Amino acid sequence: METHPGPQNVDAPLPALPTKCPMTAALNAVGGKWSLICLYWLDSGSRRFNELRRLMPDISHKVLAATLRNLESEGLIWRTVYAEVPPRVEYGISNHGETVRPIIGAIRAWGRQHLEWKLQAIGSACSEQPDACGDPGVQAEAIRKIEEADRQRLRS
Repeated sequence: METHPGPQNVDAPLPALPTKCPMTAALNAVGGKWSLICLYWLDSGSRRFNELRRLMPDISHKVLAATLRNLESEGLIWRTVYAEVPPRVEYGISNHGETVRPIIGAIRAWGRQHLEWKLQAIGSACSEQPDACGDPGVQAEAIRKIEEADRQRLRS
């Protein structure tokens, strides 16, 4: 069994930081479209590559592999390769990766609110123009109207 939880030689000097900006560093680590979703699924236990593919059917093999490599290089997940035939590889969240939990929780909470907001906008579009309910242009116009109403309310 070969485990790669992080740097192999802890006495070796760390490479220079690519940025001194905390926002840039955070977004480099978890800002990819699938990064937080991968961390969300790995937070509940270790998983194999194809398990993650099944949990995230819209991600391609190539993008999942790149996302996992990035998360591993950032120290947010670990990867274990078992010396078996065929080889078995498992991924799990690292101790450092567990520090992202509050961010995942906050984004999920915001996502729920955002979905409710969009459903309200789409619902109003459907009530105004039932025949065009599935039209993305009508939905976008409804969202624009709600945003404008929100801006007006804030100005009052």
